Formats: sequence, structure tokens, C-alpha cells
Amino acid sequence: MPADLPERAAFKDRTLLFFSVFVAVLYAVGIARYLHSANDPLLLTATPWFLLVTGLPAFIISIPSERRALYLAWGVVSCILALAAEILGVRTGAVFGVYEYGKTLGTHILGVPPVIGFNWVIIVLGFSGVYSRLPCGTACKALLSAASATVFDWIMEPVAIALGYWKWEQDCVPLQNYAAWFLVSLLMSAAYAHLRVTWRNPAPFIIVFAQLVFFAVLRVSLGLSAC
Repeated sequence: MPADLPERAAFKDRTLLFFSVFVAVLYAVGIARYLHSANDPLLLTATPWFLLVTGLPAFIISIPSERRALYLAWGVVSCILALAAEILGVRTGAVFGVYEYGKTLGTHILGVPPVIGFNWVIIVLGFSGVYSRLPCGTACKALLSAASATVFDWIMEPVAIALGYWKWEQDCVPLQNYAAWFLVSLLMSAAYAHLRVTWRNPAPFIIVFAQLVFFAVLRVSLGLSAC
């Protein structure tokens, strides 16, 4: 056993604690500012950078000591898959339903902000990491992760619409959207489960949990519903 192992563990613990406090403060401030003024131009401009500043460190510090190349490949391929599904969805309406992105999430590529693909990765990674510790098979873990990601979207939808992330042609979010969310998340989750990476860092789930709290608080506080 390396002599510096306790020091490494202590460093990782301090890093995770700092990261957790950092994320908690940022999202708490975000909730307070949005409740005070949901149309604050500074908040709207900062949204895509906010997602990257919190999500990218979570992805990086979660790179496992084993199967690093597979983990990184999974992240890249999953991001491309999510972006492809979103682009096809925006262009045809055949995936999630008829919708379009607003300006809040930044520059678009073929109608879709690139940051949205990365956030898909963080959401699925967060849930997949948690469920990877369960004593069940890869199919069970993938199904649980996909179901959780779909519930996440259900909580997020009315807030995202209110904040100008995207808008639907229909008054209500179509059920097709949730079915597509489940299927895309299932593909990403199943691929992650087959990596059999040992989950040692909860940073991605900390991001997912913070986002869940953010959207849930705003949804309840603003009295929003999916229709």
C-alpha cells in the first residue's frame, strides 16, 4: 500500500467538500436571484457557463483510476448521442415532439445549444453512478437510471419553459417527450453500466441533486405545472 494513501484520501475528501459547498452556494444564489427576478439578463446570459463551470469539474474529478479511456469515450459518445437526438428532435419533431430552443442556453448548433448534450451526460452519469452500487444486474441499473432521468425531466420541464430554455408547440409537454427521454437515457445508462466502473466520486450526483432542488423549488414557488 502506498505510504501517501491517507494523504490522497484526505485530499479527495477536501476536494469533494469544497466542490459540494461551491455547488450548493451557486445554486442557492441562483434560486434566490431567479425568485427575485426571473428575467435578470445577467442570469440568463450566465446559464450555459454556469452549467459548464459546475458540470465539467464534476465529470473530470470522477474519472476513474481504471478504464479511464472507456469512461472518457462513454462521455464523448453519450454527448454526441444526446445532441444528435436533440437536433433530430428540433428539426423533425419526431423524437421529443415539436419544440425549439430559446436563447437562454447560449449559441445553437443546428438549432440546439451544445451545452444541452453535456448536461445530458451529467444527469445520466449522476444517476448511473448511484445505481452502480446496487446489488442488481446491468439491466436493472440502466432501467433505474433512465427512469430517474425521466422524472428529472418532468420536474424540470415547466421551469425550463418559464425561463426560456425552450418552448413547445403544444400547451402541454407531450408524453412523447418523456418516452424519448427514457429511451435516450436508457441507451446512455446501459452503456455506462457495461463499463463496470467502480463508483468512487459522487460529484456528478451532487450536480444532479442540486439541479433537482433548483427546479423543484422554482416549480413550487412559481406555481408551475407541466401544462
